[in-house]
Amino acid sequence: MKKRLLLVLLSIFIYCCLVFMGFAQEYPSRDINGVVSWGAGGGTDIVSRLSIPEASNYLGKTIIMTNMPGGSASIAHQYVYDRPEDGYTILFSSEVPSIYPVLGISELTYDEFEQICLFCNVASIIIVHKDSPYNTLDDLINDAKERPGKVTFSLAGVGGLPYVANLLLNKIYNGVDFAIVNYAGGDNEIIPAVMGGQLDVGIVATGSAVQHIKGGDLKGLAIVSNRSISAMPDVPALGELEPQAQGMLEITGTFFGAHIKKGTPENIIEKLKEAFQRGYQDPKMQEFLENSGYIPLGLSGDEARDWIKKWQSQTAWLIYDAGDAKESPEKFGIKRPVN
Repeated sequence: MKKRLLLVLLSIFIYCCLVFMGFAQEYPSRDINGVVSWGAGGGTDIVSRLSIPEASNYLGKTIIMTNMPGGSASIAHQYVYDRPEDGYTILFSSEVPSIYPVLGISELTYDEFEQICLFCNVASIIIVHKDSPYNTLDDLINDAKERPGKVTFSLAGVGGLPYVANLLLNKIYNGVDFAIVNYAGGDNEIIPAVMGGQLDVGIVATGSAVQHIKGGDLKGLAIVSNRSISAMPDVPALGELEPQAQGMLEITGTFFGAHIKKGTPENIIEKLKEAFQRGYQDPKMQEFLENSGYIPLGLSGDEARDWIKKWQSQTAWLIYDAGDAKESPEKFGIKRPVN
């Protein structure tokens, strides 16, 4: 009787080992879920979906994309974190999860995820109406200092792209007193407000503004970065205008990437990295990045993690120093940047 029981247990053990080995070798054996943390049509959504055709071809399975916006991307972030570590749920998101603890949004960050691919970095651009009296950034800064609290300036919530760019301007120019107007809808609301004359100055992602600037409906005063972009060669980089600020402009703006929950088997992670590297290198993706003024990255693993850590350090301390953080970055081991 004992011998028979041992044989049964041994058979079950061998079967489980074979099932596990088969799972590891055959991944993916079914379609994969891709969860986009922002709404349809935004930068995260567009860039993520451009990576899918080549990634799916390599994996031999369909990646089914779903938009799950809300909570500054925390709803999607939590959803993917709550799924099994089996490689069948991929998070496509942007920069905000890096600073969740500082903002009091969530305890999760990208530390709980493996970076499959950081596709690109997206700088912000300072925009004004085509008939605005401001033709240079100096024009704007000088007027804002002469008329404190009078020049209307866009924001889109604490931690967002316009918010961080505003903090950088204040730090570089030793305090600029704009009349802040919040636009919860972000770029999709800010651009029409500038074009319609309801807002003097807006800060949006370069990709959102490029066609309006090329068409002559908007003027770009500066790219909030260390380098100009080929899509808008006449718009100077802030780091070129203010060389002393280049340290704090080294890594700024937003970024888009694909992530998988930590604990996923290494062979699956490596296969996903290869799949999305192919998606990143797709000519359609590269053409879009070039035309939109996005900065290609194509980073994964340790390189991507280090890049995110630098962004996190820069942004978290800017927010804390502005008095808008719920917690000190130091509490979470986020070191103050040396600029």
